[in-house]
Amino acid sequence: MIWVMAIMMVASLFISYRAMNQTHTAPDAQEPKAPVIEEGKPLGVVFGRVKITSGSVYWWGDLSNEEIRK
Repeated sequence: MIWVMAIMMVASLFISYRAMNQTHTAPDAQEPKAPVIEEGKPLGVVFGRVKITSGSVYWWGDLSNEEIRK
């Protein structure tokens, strides 16, 4: 049992070390694109567990942005 735990610990340390040393580039900043609801389309209300075939987004959040200054 202790050998299994030791092998799992070594594997975990190896995976963590590899993940930490990989270089990742940040994606370019993009202007957010909010989906638009069609005029005249009825608002759907879901009760229970159903499959939604064509969902609509009614509110997308605050799309304004400000520069972070330190």
